[in-house]
Amino acid sequence: MGSSRVVTEASLEGLSPKEAGYVLAALRDGSLERCRVDGLFWLQFVKTRDEADPDNSVKPFPVELEYIRRLWKILVESQRIVIAKSRQMLVSWVLCAFCAWRARFNANQYIVFQTQKEADANMMVCLAGGDKDTGFLGRMQFIERHLPSWMRIRPKESEGRLNYPNGSLIEALPGGANQVRGKVASIIVEDEFAFQEEARGVYTTVAPLIQKATKVIAISTPNGMENVFADIYHGIPLVKV
Repeated sequence: MGSSRVVTEASLEGLSPKEAGYVLAALRDGSLERCRVDGLFWLQFVKTRDEADPDNSVKPFPVELEYIRRLWKILVESQRIVIAKSRQMLVSWVLCAFCAWRARFNANQYIVFQTQKEADANMMVCLAGGDKDTGFLGRMQFIERHLPSWMRIRPKESEGRLNYPNGSLIEALPGGANQVRGKVASIIVEDEFAFQEEARGVYTTVAPLIQKATKVIAISTPNGMENVFADIYHGIPLVKV
């Protein structure tokens, strides 16, 4: 980013407004192309929200942290991902940023974000109350709203849904196998999977889609050993009951 600033200042010196506009457009287009192919570069422009810090609630994404960079690489390269997370490590924010990145830079993606309660799923994606720029925003909605102005594309927002101009859709769903049955998605995120009441049925429904190139991500804080999330995390074969 620093090198881009130096190039911009040097390139604009002595140029007419029209010529300067061409230079800035080229820099913008070059940066967007790099964002498309390099999600970690894009993360440098992403902001997070820290509700526990009222004096400084909007913060740059800490892309310099090694564990975040390693997690991003796993999200990009792996097809079946199981993450046991701890709180206050921004893992959910990384996942929300990854979903937004895939949707905005890849056409016709269908990304499903499922957790037990619909309200919790909506909080991760989009809240209709934020339409007037004054209400509380879902996390992916927050990410899109707080990008630099030259990068914003403003997807169409509705409760639990972000519709992108390129045909991509991110949709929040409540828990339950029937909610995902029949949906062939590009990415399916199962959030707090250890606490989903129909986790076995959900996993039975989505697991075959991995062979059809669907990326399935199961993420949760621990909830003991007697649940489907713990079984798949530890590699224990699921037994039908």
